[in-house]
Amino acid sequence: MTRILITVPTWNEELIIANTLRELCDFSATKLADFDVLIDVADNGSTDETVRIVTTPSPSDGHRRGSGLRVSLTRISAKGKGLAIRQSWEAHVADCDVLLFTDADLAADLNVIPHMVERILSGSADVVVGSRFVGGAAVERRWHREMASRLFRLFQHVILGLPVQDAQCGLKAISANAAKEILPLCRETGWLFDSELLYRAKKRFRILEIPVAWVEHRDPSRRSAIRLFRDGWGFVTGLLRIRFY
Repeated sequence: MTRILITVPTWNEELIIANTLRELCDFSATKLADFDVLIDVADNGSTDETVRIVTTPSPSDGHRRGSGLRVSLTRISAKGKGLAIRQSWEAHVADCDVLLFTDADLAADLNVIPHMVERILSGSADVVVGSRFVGGAAVERRWHREMASRLFRLFQHVILGLPVQDAQCGLKAISANAAKEILPLCRETGWLFDSELLYRAKKRFRILEIPVAWVEHRDPSRRSAIRLFRDGWGFVTGLLRIRFY
């Protein structure tokens, strides 16, 4: 049976992680029923109740998690979304055929996942990127995040020449064969992991973008608009770092 890994990077997500796992399990049990699915929570040293929630079975777990559906926890002591995804993927790349990651808030509609998996299994793509900037996408998000995203997209095109419109969307899939070659080349541990992954992949692998429905669920207090603009300089220097490694 084809094996699929869905990695969920987390850091202090106690308010949403239980619901995230419920949605992922229910979705996998229905829309990915023909596959062996592992949902791996890759936790960056949470100091809240995230780990306890993930590791404590709920009364409905037996109903949701069938023989082909499992949930696991990977604990990473250092912080960084990219580091969490990379370590989860590296731990399971030898055992899975398709590897995905999705942000913990599930802003990207999960219904696109079967299409991503099909494109990889059919051989039409090695990396599939969910996109908020191609035809057919539907996006609900605050204006300042939309503006920052478009500005960062411009920088990515100019500095890295990425062959996609949306490198930062938190939903991506990759074949195990491509992951085995690309992951050892990746050094970014933070949110620029996505950009580096695509930059390392663009010369040797087929990258496909497909539209997603995106609804920003994140509590506005988790990150301010001012911080987004302050991150701009770090974003540019990070892209240059990737370009000239």
